[in-house]
Amino acid sequence: MTREEGYDAVVIGAGPNGLICAAYLARAGHRVLLLERRHETGGGLNTDEYFGFRLNLHAVYHMMSDVMPAHADLDLANRGVRYLYPDVAAAFPFRDGSSLVLSRDPGQTAASIAALCPDDASAFQRMWDDFQPMLEQYLIPMTYELPEPALDQMVEFGETPVGQRLAEISELSFVEMLDEYGIRDPRVRMALLSFPAMWGMHLDDPLGYLYPLYLCRMLSAGLVKGGSHRLSSAIYRSFLRDGGTVLDACEATRIVTQEGAAVGVETADGRRFEARAVVSTLNPEQTFFELIDAEALPENLRRAAESWEWEERSMFGLHLGIRGGVSFRAADPRVGEAMIVFCGLETEDELFDHLERVDAGGVDTCEWLHVTHASRFDATMAPAGHDLLRAEAVVKYDPAWQTEAKAFADGCVRLLQEYAQIGDIVFRRHYTPLDIEAKLTTMKRGSIKHGAYTPLQMGYLRPNDLCSHSETPIPGLFVGGASMYPGGMILGGPGYIAAGVVGEYLGGESVR
Repeated sequence: MTREEGYDAVVIGAGPNGLICAAYLARAGHRVLLLERRHETGGGLNTDEYFGFRLNLHAVYHMMSDVMPAHADLDLANRGVRYLYPDVAAAFPFRDGSSLVLSRDPGQTAASIAALCPDDASAFQRMWDDFQPMLEQYLIPMTYELPEPALDQMVEFGETPVGQRLAEISELSFVEMLDEYGIRDPRVRMALLSFPAMWGMHLDDPLGYLYPLYLCRMLSAGLVKGGSHRLSSAIYRSFLRDGGTVLDACEATRIVTQEGAAVGVETADGRRFEARAVVSTLNPEQTFFELIDAEALPENLRRAAESWEWEERSMFGLHLGIRGGVSFRAADPRVGEAMIVFCGLETEDELFDHLERVDAGGVDTCEWLHVTHASRFDATMAPAGHDLLRAEAVVKYDPAWQTEAKAFADGCVRLLQEYAQIGDIVFRRHYTPLDIEAKLTTMKRGSIKHGAYTPLQMGYLRPNDLCSHSETPIPGLFVGGASMYPGGMILGGPGYIAAGVVGEYLGGESVR
């Protein structure tokens, strides 16, 4: 084992949260080393290019792009990050030629809902108006602050009328939320439930406080021009500008402890880097069972980490390069202008039946797709004269993907062709839960959020009550990945929060 020079902090994992944490620490003047197992940084901000087609294999829609502190703090706009915000966020074409179109403008969305059910249009507007102050006063700021225990948070909510209303809806399920506001039409309910469902959420879980984020922020989501990797590249450049050091293709194999404290990291190539602080953005199993010696792991932390649950649902992605154009079959031309077009399901009952079949396991025929015509918004995503489609399906992790992926992809194409006229497919690549796990090992079993979103794994309990503030019971060891509060999906929260906690531990100039 070769001893290398020491650092103030070593950050393990150069996904979006590792990059953000490292960049803030370097900006504050700390000597920071960022270690990445793969050949490139970025993690889920991954854009691969094949024959001129740029494929966002993971993150496509960025819900918090305009409110994430790192965007302004790290001057990402001047480092090549440009967000595109389609006016039409989502469209739901139906087989009879009608459709539901959800826009960035809530008035236009309500008008589209009114064509199906006038009463639901007014109910939607009431819900939307309720959600806006919740987001501005509580939910968005809380995404970038240390979490509070549930009882303390409820006391804080009780101090304002907006907080009181947020407390009232927090324990509702997504389904109960629509009941609460009196939304009745089965097509409208299907559409409004699709946003949490598309991310693998269980619609009956009492996580109502997430619904304003999933609905309103998804209708305001942006796409990164040139591909999602542009975002990680900009954070990377910020980190290097401030003196940070990156070692990619360098896998951390052990977090070194002495007298119960973390003091460094060993890597697969036989090097040892000493550090005053170690930050792991990996999942709890990797951090506490693979990298920490068993005798150095406190018993209470071992028990907490053992209870970690993985998501039951994952994603199947299909990327299609098209020559000859793409045209969605719908009377409303705005369907073809949508950032996401949902194909295959028409009612709430169909959505629940579909999700039940997904949970039952197996690799069946594709029934539901969320399609993004990437090159419509950004011509750089495909070679001249061609189009790029990305279609996603909610699926379950299953070893059968090894042999059944092509057949499932064929079914995706057939379903897509029911809703759109597409030209010749000249390029095709599918991406299964097995591929997700192999590419990004933190996403065990294709767990795109690094662990299930359940009441016992959210808020102050993510990943557990010992580590949700980034600090762990092992002095000098911190966590900062998507398995920490507030979670995954390119929020930028875990890395931002960890940077503040680690910066305070190290002392010196304020990190933020």
